[in-house]
Amino acid sequence: MTVAFDARFLLHGFVHPHSRLVHIFLRQNRTAPFPVKVILYTDRSHNPAAFDGIYAAPNVEIRIVGQSGGRWRRLAWLWFTLPRALKRDGATVFYSSFYFLPPRVAAVRLINSIHDCCVFYINPALNRGLLSWPAYLWILKRMMRWTNRRADATVTVSNYSRMMLNRHLGLPLKALRVCYHGIESEMPLSGDQGGGAHGPTLNVAEARPYFLFVGSNLPKKNIRQCIAGFARLPAEIRRRYKLRLKTGCYPENRAQIDELGVGADVEFIRDHLDESGMAALFRGATLLLLLSYDEGFGLPIIEAFAAGVPVLVSNRAACNEIVTLAACKADPDDTAEIAEKWLALVVDQPLRERCLAEQKRLLPEYQCETAANAFYKAIVA
Repeated sequence: MTVAFDARFLLHGFVHPHSRLVHIFLRQNRTAPFPVKVILYTDRSHNPAAFDGIYAAPNVEIRIVGQSGGRWRRLAWLWFTLPRALKRDGATVFYSSFYFLPPRVAAVRLINSIHDCCVFYINPALNRGLLSWPAYLWILKRMMRWTNRRADATVTVSNYSRMMLNRHLGLPLKALRVCYHGIESEMPLSGDQGGGAHGPTLNVAEARPYFLFVGSNLPKKNIRQCIAGFARLPAEIRRRYKLRLKTGCYPENRAQIDELGVGADVEFIRDHLDESGMAALFRGATLLLLLSYDEGFGLPIIEAFAAGVPVLVSNRAACNEIVTLAACKADPDDTAEIAEKWLALVVDQPLRERCLAEQKRLLPEYQCETAANAFYKAIVA
């Protein structure tokens, strides 16, 4: 069997959540090759040596086919150059990480991936930019539905996402395959990272203990409640601890912080952090917060599991699926409940120990080997 991948999205300087499963599969393949031939297709904008340094294995080949720079060239690459290559090389499976599939090629099974489809059902006010435009969402929804109905299967990252894809895009459950993300020690953590792989590194050392949020600053991430919950903690806790948000700061965030009078205790970290910097940021935290209104998976959760840090997450969407203890989940709209459970996870040592024990029990489900094996089964089944 020959499995082919659109590899143009693998070399961003960080591992984007959409291509993370492919990355995990290929890295695991270096250690213990899967019984398939793997072809990575990209265009002339990438240096093959970059792939060799990360994904080289006896069963992996890198093919440079054509040039896909510019909108129309990218379309021509997908619709004409790539199908010819798939036919020429005898591919039996083609996997795409980013919603786009080539036309049908005889004897080639097409598999697509969708991380989540929350833009189609959450409040539009929780999106930003084009994703808040109804006309754009109308077009995007129909394009995604058309693309995935052409696919033989679609891979997604949680049972919650599987349910939503069935409900909102009408994709049949039998064609939707769930593969959880995995944790890899050498992987750049959390795909919100900006800048290149060799961008500036921030010193993450902090004299005060701190609570941590990691992610984008989309309204759906509910940073507003992280700040509001922190402001409701007892004064002695706020004097001792800092709230650190690994994301950008918008004017509305600064206005809320100023109104609540917690500016000296809240820090936004906007600089790029390398792998060791992100790992240190997680390990130094007292508690991870992810109070999102919707998550297709919630990568920072399992990163906190691996770092041995308790979590307080939303009781909605995939957060509710990944985190099992009720004491570690709160209604993302209920500031009082958030503050109450937040405080308990700081001062109640037996509770912290129970949370950490449960996270340790769950962690094997999110190891790279587990994720890679599940992904392999999903694409060859």
